Amino acid sequence: MTENTVTPIFGLTTAQLRPIVENIAHGEPIASFHITIEHQVQGFCGYSAEKAIPTFHYTTQSGVTGETTVFVKRFHRTGLAEAHHYIGLQKHQAPIPYFYGILTDTDNLEILFLEYLEPIGDIQACESFMDDLDNFRQCMATTAHFNAIQPSGEYAIQLPRKNMAQGLTDAAVTLESIWDHACNGKLGDDLRRLCLDSRNGLQQLQTFARNLIEPVLKMDTGLIHSDLYPENTGWRRVNEELLIIDLEWMCLGPRFYDAAAWLGAPHDLQLHRDHRRELAQYYMAQHVRWGGSEAPLDQFMKECSVLWMARTLIMLWFGLARALDGRVDWTEDREAGRRFFYEELHKHLSALLQEATRI
Repeated sequence: MTENTVTPIFGLTTAQLRPIVENIAHGEPIASFHITIEHQVQGFCGYSAEKAIPTFHYTTQSGVTGETTVFVKRFHRTGLAEAHHYIGLQKHQAPIPYFYGILTDTDNLEILFLEYLEPIGDIQACESFMDDLDNFRQCMATTAHFNAIQPSGEYAIQLPRKNMAQGLTDAAVTLESIWDHACNGKLGDDLRRLCLDSRNGLQQLQTFARNLIEPVLKMDTGLIHSDLYPENTGWRRVNEELLIIDLEWMCLGPRFYDAAAWLGAPHDLQLHRDHRRELAQYYMAQHVRWGGSEAPLDQFMKECSVLWMARTLIMLWFGLARALDGRVDWTEDREAGRRFFYEELHKHLSALLQEATRI
């Protein structure tokens, strides 16, 4: 390859990639390298970036050879995306993949080079993965470690704050749209019946969303991922370490926002519900182990419950969008995607209505 050779990695040249390869080689000057594509990104590539999984084969000027498979993301929009999070968090030994560097293309789009992690399985396997109690604990331990980090310096100043008040206010508008689509038969029969039968349900949930704003804003803040689900984790198989990826929406917010996804669901929806208190104690012990502040267990569980409801309301817009367009990670079958989110919306609205009525 010459320095101007165009590579299969988003049209970048070998000259542009050389600093990345030197970082992969632990800072050693590179004599030569070539690229192979041995892994393919499976299924839908996500909503914010294109992805590739190249393998770099290199020889350093001192004669050392090596090969490393890397995960590469090119974002669809300009501006800060993820690189600044990896740079800021690697100083804190965060449970995230190695960061090899960042480049930009001719359109000024961020291209991120990261350690390649083995997925926990395909997207459809995530639910069965979490059915295993040991896997569930490992996810919570990684989450607790992540949430306990206290960012410092310029990175801490740059971190945005999650606007929960705006999110819950917007949820009232989303609810109105859901009711309109559902009553017109555009979101499946079950959701149509639910919305037609719950004549006061829309107003109840809109009031419920607004009433959650005050208790949520009173909670202590901390570092949160905002989208921490099994599919946003991966294995570093060398030491069987579970790490967190997709840092695009990281911010400061209610400190147990991420934990609420694991431990805050209503009883009927809570995975490992019979172990909830034990698992809450485990999360808190891990949180303290990594330097986070301790909260009384009952307070922690109450905050998780409130935050599960708040985050579910805030994310209804996403469920509605996918129920209408069917664009999901695990299949190209748009009808299957729509049906899945019809069921998700029905399940979540039913639970929220029950909670709103109870409270």
